[in-house]
Amino acid sequence: MRSVGRSLGISHLLRARPSALSGGDMQRVAIGRALVRRPKALLLDEPIGSLDAKLREQMRVELKRLHYENGSTSIYVTHDQVEAMSLADRIVVMNDGVLQQVGTPTEVYLYPANLFVAQFIGSPVMNIAAATVGEADGKVQVSLDDARFDLPRELLGMLEQKKAPADLSLGVRPEGVLVSRDEQPGYRPAEAHLIQPFGGFDIVDLRIGSRTLRARTSSGFVDKAGDKVFARLDPAQAHFFDTRSGASLDIRLAG
Repeated sequence: MRSVGRSLGISHLLRARPSALSGGDMQRVAIGRALVRRPKALLLDEPIGSLDAKLREQMRVELKRLHYENGSTSIYVTHDQVEAMSLADRIVVMNDGVLQQVGTPTEVYLYPANLFVAQFIGSPVMNIAAATVGEADGKVQVSLDDARFDLPRELLGMLEQKKAPADLSLGVRPEGVLVSRDEQPGYRPAEAHLIQPFGGFDIVDLRIGSRTLRARTSSGFVDKAGDKVFARLDPAQAHFFDTRSGASLDIRLAG
């Protein structure tokens, strides 16, 4: 009991009465009561939702460590996709009680089964836009309104093989929007509209034609809003979805 108490940071609460506990203390005590029994299976329903951000981060680490030490099966219910990605060996994504996808955190992040999963997993969320694919100037291009990007020619064959519908959506995560300060083949002119620094990286909203795409860059790569840069899509990180059903077409291009 005392070792679990130390792990959860509640040693000073072991003799406290329930009326003296805060909401966060109650959550940690409830987790401790379950863990001291060394259960073979553990069901946790948003166990750290009332904790502040710093304590939630600490608790995620401790819960994962205790899970491995106990060797028990843990089912962890959460609406926080960061918790799901950091804690899970396998993720089950649900929407209104309907199963959407099952897979490892990497599989769910890199290969979302549909538009719901694509926009639920990941922070910031995946860029999604209505798209048309065609040929222009001997190249295959995907058009997002008046923003056009070159993609490998094999895309046409893959779309035909998958019997792609007319209504397509393109999805690309921010790290799949590649940014350059200099003009290069395949890169389109863009203007930085908003820069969000996150310490080790920045999230930059780029205006390309009438379309805004969110890109992830190294810290300070784009100096300020209004700067002119150039952008292209990484084909290996481009996802195509049936807009009406939301289902992924499972098309994977080479980078």
